[in-house]
Amino acid sequence: MKQFSLIIPTVGRTQELEKMLGSLANQQPADFELIVVDQNEDDRVDRLLSVLAPDIKVSHHRLNRKSLSLARNVGLREASGEIVAFPDDDCWYPAGLLPQVWNWFCDNPNYDILAVGANDEQGLPSGNRWIQSQCDIRAINVLRTTFSNSLFLKRRALPESIRFDESLLASEETDYILKLMKVGLRARFDRTLYVGHPRRDMLSGTVSHSRAQKYGQGMGQLVRRHSLPLLWAALLSYDLLRALTVFLSGRWSSAGFCLAHARGLFRGFVYNEPHQS
Repeated sequence: MKQFSLIIPTVGRTQELEKMLGSLANQQPADFELIVVDQNEDDRVDRLLSVLAPDIKVSHHRLNRKSLSLARNVGLREASGEIVAFPDDDCWYPAGLLPQVWNWFCDNPNYDILAVGANDEQGLPSGNRWIQSQCDIRAINVLRTTFSNSLFLKRRALPESIRFDESLLASEETDYILKLMKVGLRARFDRTLYVGHPRRDMLSGTVSHSRAQKYGQGMGQLVRRHSLPLLWAALLSYDLLRALTVFLSGRWSSAGFCLAHARGLFRGFVYNEPHQS
């Protein structure tokens, strides 16, 4: 049995996926299988997989429907490794990350889920911006500590009845972790380990207003589903306060992104409406 099953959904990216696949060469002595769920309409993935080292076990699956949650669920059905991970096609693994994660689980057998940090190419945090570097994951901090690229889960602990929800607009990985914790799985956040991932947030200029609203709406649906009204109020207050602070600093366009996220957060929680693209 392999130590890791790495499930990579991919669509529309070539150079980024090539970087991710290249980073796997620096994970010795970790033993892993690669499950690529391909949602492209061309053969770009075939070309990239053809140059991988012959000792890497690869499963390549094609999907006709573009859905990140569906792709991850397909990967989960195929996974056979002891630890499951969900790297996106635009992240990368620092050298030696998988052996470190494996050792972490060996040293912490009472945990079923590990969420590590995320840094960009300059070494700056690009995800998981919780106030603590290490902590148990709970409902109050789950939105700041879970990030799909940084999750590692014991496969045997995962109930087959719990999978990624294909109806959610965003935050589907957080919904998944919350459901797993509700049935007794223990989760830990440890930022001393990290994946590589570009910074993409509302104030970095890398997302559109529509995408910011979609993220907020998915988050609103999530906290409504899990009956977390106080967390929703705190998130909405944070968005509005940040919008005011950014506006007063003269970054009016950036304030618009914060308001778009707040608008989505409100609609997702209060009305539970589907996002309109």
